[in-house]
Amino acid sequence: MIHLRTFAAGVGLAALATSAFAQTAPSADEISALRAQVQALSARLEQLEAQQRSAAAPVVAAAQTPAAAAAAPATPAAPNDPPRPAQTAATPAAVDWSTGLPELRSPDGAFTFRPRVRVTADLSSTGGSDFDGRNLAGTELRGLRLGAQGRVAGGFTYWLEADIADNAVSVANAFVAYNRKLSGRDLEVSFGQRLNDRGVEGGTAEDQTPFLERSLMVSTLGPERGSYGVGVTSKLTGGVWHGSLSVTGDAISDGTTDDTLTVMGRTHLAAFKTDDGFLHLGGWAFAEDLTPATTIASRSLVVSSRFNDNLRLASGPYANPEGSRGFGLEFGGVRGPGWLMVEGGQRVLETAARDFHQDAYAVSAGFFLTGETPPLSARSGAWQRPKVLKPFGGGDGYGAVELVGRYDQADFSDSPTGGEGDTWLLGVNWYPTNNTRVSAHWSAWSVENRTGVFAGDDSGNTATIRVQTGF
Repeated sequence: MIHLRTFAAGVGLAALATSAFAQTAPSADEISALRAQVQALSARLEQLEAQQRSAAAPVVAAAQTPAAAAAAPATPAAPNDPPRPAQTAATPAAVDWSTGLPELRSPDGAFTFRPRVRVTADLSSTGGSDFDGRNLAGTELRGLRLGAQGRVAGGFTYWLEADIADNAVSVANAFVAYNRKLSGRDLEVSFGQRLNDRGVEGGTAEDQTPFLERSLMVSTLGPERGSYGVGVTSKLTGGVWHGSLSVTGDAISDGTTDDTLTVMGRTHLAAFKTDDGFLHLGGWAFAEDLTPATTIASRSLVVSSRFNDNLRLASGPYANPEGSRGFGLEFGGVRGPGWLMVEGGQRVLETAARDFHQDAYAVSAGFFLTGETPPLSARSGAWQRPKVLKPFGGGDGYGAVELVGRYDQADFSDSPTGGEGDTWLLGVNWYPTNNTRVSAHWSAWSVENRTGVFAGDDSGNTATIRVQTGF
């Protein structure tokens, strides 16, 4: 309105000026008339200003409401406009591809969902056995695992996986966990079925261990129910240590008999940790109470390759088992691109007749020729996927190359029908990327079974090539 007043004053002055130029000597009456006209015009403009302010006030108030602000169309910013503040309205969930598969996240990050996929294919050949039935060669889809994991508001996480192997479908990890900080440490309490926390190799997912199959030591010393059990597991994790305790029944079953009861605990410490490595110390133990429905206990262990079911180490049958207890010790470490691990222990199977001892151990080592740090976690005491320094396909990238070796032994000879065996293994793992692996492993094995079709002392060698991807 200030501009209008100025305009009116200008009109008046222009009229005076025009009159002055038109008449060299205006009369007093003419000047008084012009002055009256200017005053009248100014009063009219003031009246219009007041009316316009009254009409604009409700519009401004309505424009300041959240509903009007949301409905107002956005105007594009000019190139030189200052940056606008972020909108407070909800935005679409973010998608993170950093792990290789999409992770969906809610705008506030409280909810996440990420699929899990693992495909493993093997080519295996066994020769040198005294039994022709053991000299087998062929291919196998070692496993196809599908699942999902994520986070739920309130400190909860979930994990669900199903494994398709040997033309059968089985449930692996399937649990919900509550997570929180406790005196600066990470506390996790899970409910459901999950992999046992039993040693470095036994507590690591199969696709993340340096070897194609777990050692005879892992298979020998576990509880009767196997590597999985449904129940409650708690973990407390610090910077270089962790401790776990679980109380579980059998793995997911048909519900026709009572479950066994297993109590298991483990702890580890990554001592003297530096940027160049650390010393790994650990131990675990368990005790299980078998139900009367468990009338026979026996084991048939994989030797070198799961493809060859005729190449197994048999423990023999144990009649009327009542329970078992076991323990294991872990010693090793990481130094630069190399690592070493020694694990061993004993399981005592309690039967109505007497107790039987089952002994096993494994010595393993590896070295990354391409300089990667061995992915043994100082926090969890388990293997993870390596972080490849120069991924294949990235310009001059060639992936990571690791040489591995292992000697393992299992002994069931405390029983008259129990066998014993050992293997020497050498292998090379090529990791083109963090999520892919191509492995070639060769092992020389010796097995003596005292029962079954392939009873007697036997030896030979097995070569296996594996291609694997996992996310």
